[in-house]
Amino acid sequence: MNYSIKIAGLFLFGMAVTSCLKDDMNLDPDTSTNVVEFKNPSSFASPSGSTYSLYSKSFDLAPEADYPVTVSYSGAHVAPQDITVTLGVDTAAVTQYNNEQEEEYDVLESNLYTIPATVVIPKGQRTAQVVIKVKPSQFDFAKNYVLPIQIKSASTGVVSGNFGTILLAVKAKNIYDATYESTGYVYHPTAPRAVHADKHMETVSPTTVKVELGDLGGSGYFANVTVDPATNKVTITPAAGAAGAPYTQFNTGLPTPYMPAWANASKANNTYDPATKTFYLRYGYMGGNGWRVTEEILVRQ
Repeated sequence: MNYSIKIAGLFLFGMAVTSCLKDDMNLDPDTSTNVVEFKNPSSFASPSGSTYSLYSKSFDLAPEADYPVTVSYSGAHVAPQDITVTLGVDTAAVTQYNNEQEEEYDVLESNLYTIPATVVIPKGQRTAQVVIKVKPSQFDFAKNYVLPIQIKSASTGVVSGNFGTILLAVKAKNIYDATYESTGYVYHPTAPRAVHADKHMETVSPTTVKVELGDLGGSGYFANVTVDPATNKVTITPAAGAAGAPYTQFNTGLPTPYMPAWANASKANNTYDPATKTFYLRYGYMGGNGWRVTEEILVRQ
């Protein structure tokens, strides 16, 4: 009998505790607290679990460019009155991100951007747009820039712990930076093969782009392609940290026995055609058992 009474008592106590917990838990979205945060300006570039979210965007080499970012009053409700959001920059966030992810991002210098001190989310609305001005033509191509923008305060609502500070990786891109359709051939002593793939040419400097060497990007082989704007002649050199021996460009012909029937095409001599946005490349390097030579045409997508 006493045992039954104890069981009943424990059951009633458990019900009471559960009831109290349910009263304390806020499961109704209509009574939840809104947060003030940045909306994602683009796709994530940071790994899962990162303290700060990183986004990446490239800009043409212009004196000034706009980077619009949205500030949001996120939750069940619209803004009950005009909400003034104070903005700033959190350089410590870049240091923390570099330490966490073993990266080497540089904080964008203050003379290379302007950001409004405040933005107002109007009463009855959920968002407001902030237009950040950046100066791509003055970017140092040797640096890996990040702008760490921060919501410092909001007149109404709670600043988000997850998206109250975000990192904007900003890059300048030259006129050759794009995705190209590559067609050509790798003349290899033991594994000759055709090349047909989409390749991205990435900005290195105002006149240089980095591109996968042949079809060996997965093995770390990349070349720098530099265009002389006056002549549209192309110079090919190994990219920084690229695998393999120094690459050689062949402007007048491939070393025998790698000369194909179409190798003497009039434009297949390391040039860039600005009218069609097409690269004609011929390059190679000496391996352990002979030359590895690639000849390809890259047409901008």
